[in-house]
Amino acid sequence: NARRPYLPGTIGAATVLSSIFGSDYKGLQLSAERRGSHLSAKAYYSFGRGYDDVDFQGGGLPGVQSAARLADERARTSADRRHMFSLSGVWKVDYFKDSASPFSVLARDWTVSAIVILQSGTPLTIASGQDRNLDGVTNDRADLVGDPSVDHSQSRDVLIEGWFNVAAFAQPALGTNGNTGRNIIDGPGYRNADLGLFRDVRLKGRAMFQFRLEATNVLNTVNLSNPGLNLAAPATFGKIRSAKNMRQIQLGARVSF
Repeated sequence: NARRPYLPGTIGAATVLSSIFGSDYKGLQLSAERRGSHLSAKAYYSFGRGYDDVDFQGGGLPGVQSAARLADERARTSADRRHMFSLSGVWKVDYFKDSASPFSVLARDWTVSAIVILQSGTPLTIASGQDRNLDGVTNDRADLVGDPSVDHSQSRDVLIEGWFNVAAFAQPALGTNGNTGRNIIDGPGYRNADLGLFRDVRLKGRAMFQFRLEATNVLNTVNLSNPGLNLAAPATFGKIRSAKNMRQIQLGARVSF
């Protein structure tokens, strides 16, 4: 039994719990806001980087490559995004409230809301997919044997077949840990714009009719999901096989009284 070289079959699995991990974040945050009678807007930008010692899995148990080399786990947190920007606004179209023309009746009392989000991709870990260090779990990472970077200005058709250079990674020798750290590859970024349009129309008495139109990803931007990260699954390793939600439009109406 390669995992129990001294007393094979005598000692079973052991679980050790200890609060020895930590995390920290350093960054620059900027925001600007304008409030007006017709238009309100807010912009936010952050530039930063977070570090931690472990990626936590379900059940609260961390997944480390080797419990004997915890110092190797220090890296960017899996939720880290270097750049984050958002711009939101609300525009109340009430310029025609004193006019009786047919156009003004249709154009007034509308409210337009919008939000734009731009984000860098999250960092990703290249997994061996096998128990190469013989510790009984498959949290092993791959060996780095070349340059994993590719030109991300290439077409989407090219990038989905190879988000990174898969030839830059190999399985570690049996009984050894992978030489790569956690979260060494950045995944695809995220760009999205949502739009909302609604109008309140007063009916008799206290009754109010509201029409709503809401569009998510209104520009129908293709936001790629993360690539396959399991070296032991060559059919999907480095490839992107899905994308986030495309444009969705929802219409609604309600009467309140």
